[in-house]
Amino acid sequence: MAIPEVGRLFGHVLLDAVAAWDDEADEALNERTLNLALARLDEIEAIRVTLDDQDTATVDASDVLGPAVMLLLQAVRLASLRGPAREVVIADLRRDLDDG
Repeated sequence: MAIPEVGRLFGHVLLDAVAAWDDEADEALNERTLNLALARLDEIEAIRVTLDDQDTATVDASDVLGPAVMLLLQAVRLASLRGPAREVVIADLRRDLDDG
């Protein structure tokens, strides 16, 4: 899968956000460190918004979808190699999303 440069940078921002998370820290500290890591998204212009003549916004996140999927695929592969089956890992991730 060919990933554009902004997508590569986006992938690193996601990994920075994951690396910054501390399960032992309180929610306020994790929120601050997460926001700091994600602040780089503006800098790299990972998501582009344009307005047409009628002030209708168009959002383009196409450069970030590829690396996001690639990182999830790799995480699921690694998790399933070390433990439960791929389907179980995906089900656990879905449950975590729903439990928010």
